[in-house]
Amino acid sequence: WYGGAYFLCCSRTVRDTAAYLDAVAGALPGDAYTPPVPAESWLNLSARAPKKLRIGFTVTPPNGAAIDPEVKQTVLSTVALLERLGHDVEEHDMPLDADAAWKTYTDMTNVQTAATFGFLETLVGRPVTPNDLEPVTWAVIERGRATSGIKHVSDVEQLRLIGRDIVGDLNPYDIFITPTLTQLPRPLGYYDMSETDLDRYNAKWGDAVFNFPFNISGLPAISLPLGQSAGGVPIGVQLVGRYGDEASVLALSTQIEGEMPWRDRQPGI
Repeated sequence: WYGGAYFLCCSRTVRDTAAYLDAVAGALPGDAYTPPVPAESWLNLSARAPKKLRIGFTVTPPNGAAIDPEVKQTVLSTVALLERLGHDVEEHDMPLDADAAWKTYTDMTNVQTAATFGFLETLVGRPVTPNDLEPVTWAVIERGRATSGIKHVSDVEQLRLIGRDIVGDLNPYDIFITPTLTQLPRPLGYYDMSETDLDRYNAKWGDAVFNFPFNISGLPAISLPLGQSAGGVPIGVQLVGRYGDEASVLALSTQIEGEMPWRDRQPGI
């Protein structure tokens, strides 16, 4: 997916995330893209108190969707904490046409997924069939196969332009804060892989409208479980940094963790 979807790890502490990043960071000879790696370990950098930061935040989804009140309050409580810690904080809504960007993004991933299964066919020695896959995955492959090469190249270039716009828009801020999801975590089965209508399935991912822009742009981001709903489910707040500045993301996350610890907050068995 041209780096358009990537996750690091799920951990209990920021320290663990930093250590994991140290363990997997770097590149192999011949890699097309090589992310910057600091001279000092991220583990050490994450433990260093952050300087006074200029922080932007938003509670306005760029797709115009509603935001759950508990999610919004969790972000605003985090913002209030950051102000008390001495950081400069201001509200800034992203001027992103999120629906158009999501359509271009999913059109690109359809083709890439179809190509991946084409490669897998060579490994198993036979064509992939609907009986091998969940209906959503098969629908993705069919959509990807039906997309022309010219459209795919155009989609990739458009995503690069969108990524540049996102980076430019947020460049004034050391850190940008958003909800992780616009709604509370959905119940198991909501994202139903037996769905046969691909457009309807993709529309359900509108809750993650604050996530995929940073897959497109390549900006480092982390989700912290800083709230908990009245029903007992975690509420995430996302911190986004400048390109290559994972250090600031981790350092501020550590500072927040010290003020709003979550390690011992876990459901009963």
